[in-house]
Amino acid sequence: MVGFVGSCGSWGVGGRTGKRIEKCGRVGCGVGGSRLAGVRMVDTQSFERTAKLQTRDFDYVIVGAGAAGCVLANRLSEDGKKSVLLLEAGKADDKLYIHIPLGFPYLCGSDVDWRYSSEPEDKLDGRRLYFPRGKVLGGSHAISVMLYHRGSARDYEVWEDDFGADGWGPKDVLPYFKKTEDQERGPSTFHGVGGPLRVSDLRFVNPMATSFLKACKKMGLKENKDFNDWSVDQEGFGTFQVTQRDGSRETPSTSYLRAALGRRNVTVETGVTVEKVELEESELGGDSPYVATGVTVINKNGYREQIRARHEVILAGGAFASPQLLMLSGIGPAEDLQSLGIPVKVELDGVGQNLQDHASALISYSSKDPMNDKKKNRVFYSEATGKSLRNLAQYFVLGGGPLTSNMCEAGGFFRTDPEYESPDLQLRFVPFYSEPDPYFSMGDFASAGNYLNNKANRPAGFTVQSVTARPYSTGSVSLSSTDVRQAPSINANWLSDDRDLKTIVEGLKTIRKIVAMPEFEDYRGDEVWPRRGIGLFSLFFVGNEAVLTPEFLYHEQAYPGGDKVSDEDLAAYVKESCHTANALIGTCRMGRTSDPEAVR
Repeated sequence: MVGFVGSCGSWGVGGRTGKRIEKCGRVGCGVGGSRLAGVRMVDTQSFERTAKLQTRDFDYVIVGAGAAGCVLANRLSEDGKKSVLLLEAGKADDKLYIHIPLGFPYLCGSDVDWRYSSEPEDKLDGRRLYFPRGKVLGGSHAISVMLYHRGSARDYEVWEDDFGADGWGPKDVLPYFKKTEDQERGPSTFHGVGGPLRVSDLRFVNPMATSFLKACKKMGLKENKDFNDWSVDQEGFGTFQVTQRDGSRETPSTSYLRAALGRRNVTVETGVTVEKVELEESELGGDSPYVATGVTVINKNGYREQIRARHEVILAGGAFASPQLLMLSGIGPAEDLQSLGIPVKVELDGVGQNLQDHASALISYSSKDPMNDKKKNRVFYSEATGKSLRNLAQYFVLGGGPLTSNMCEAGGFFRTDPEYESPDLQLRFVPFYSEPDPYFSMGDFASAGNYLNNKANRPAGFTVQSVTARPYSTGSVSLSSTDVRQAPSINANWLSDDRDLKTIVEGLKTIRKIVAMPEFEDYRGDEVWPRRGIGLFSLFFVGNEAVLTPEFLYHEQAYPGGDKVSDEDLAAYVKESCHTANALIGTCRMGRTSDPEAVR
């Protein structure tokens, strides 16, 4: 039987021609607000048409090789009897910087990033937001900062009690978390060993991160040695655990998928664009008159191909691609589909709704001597860190040293209001100087060359992020075109709920208190003041060459600065500079049958 499963959906597809599709490349990273972000260039070279549509059959067809896709490819193929096809639009995860943890700055905006951007945001003075999403085996986990956080037990209680996600309570999901995990600290009530995903302590802790922890303790803040221990409250400060194995990044691809690649019943194909899901009338009855029978794709050679699923089609494309494919297949809000001439197969208003993300803002500090202090490359991370022969040798020979840093080494979860059930604020300490938009800072670093010849001239300093841990604002994803190659329209709707803005502002105030502690005396220079620099821009990728558009080259950056102390000033700074902390969810959410927003 084929049909809908899980929160991400399982419906399936068909095509009508054997035409080879024109090659296309995605243009625009949207960092800071490009008007051109999300536009795609099309190579107008014509191709020969095939006389007959190619067709293949598998038991399961999985769309998207991120976390869910890799896990499902492994689990569904375990018995060796059912054939599984895993389709990924991106490439293989053979890029060196994917596997070096401190290679993270080289990934955002690169060829393994979809580089999505939002529509102009009403609450952010018309700014567009940049959303990095992995376009590679391993998905967004392959380009993330590797933090291992499950959330609190209360989060899962809310899912079950308030939203009707039966079977998703804490007692239900914990056995699966433990089965997944290969915990470096060993087995316990809340942790498992022997699972595919390695969870590790940091192999190198920056001295400034240690000072951050000491400063939090002296302030009287609560310590938390395990943010995933559900027997205690999540609130507190500590070092973060990461998904790393022997100092290298661990992803769903390097863990779950790699373990399945030797099976004869598993096929993985990259460079494949799924156009839509084919729905056929069901003879089985039930809630939907349709079932999924397969997908139509544009394969890596540019030809349209039909792939049929004997059992299920599973959409695992993430918070943007899964709702986009559902809507292109006629599943979603009827009015939106009709406006683009898409026949409505299943009217489901919740598709693309309930988009949630962790909005964040930061404060960055220079060191006491910003240019000379770069020599302390194991303390202040800059281009000097990757050039150090000691650091390179320690990483490639011993799997240790600063290159194993995930950048966000230490931090914590806190309540800005004691009445909140769960912490609403996360702080993340980063031993790297940053402009208000950290993605610009990383782009400035990465565009200056590889580790050995990097010509960036980044000052020494450090940064602390204020992050909305449990946001109240929700946005949406809708279609911008009937062409799957066009990015969907994203309305993040950040700060539409004032509670999120208040959380970030309170976090900025807390950051200042922590950094003012004596523990930072040896490292703390000035809080960065407003200055003129490169700001809003559009980043074009032509082949492997990155080009900045000149019309956005200069913009007044709005750091808070030491003179900005009122809540109003800090709120204005947040609106001008907030950026994603990369945890996009919700656009195909679970729920009861009676819930109109549930995608089921």
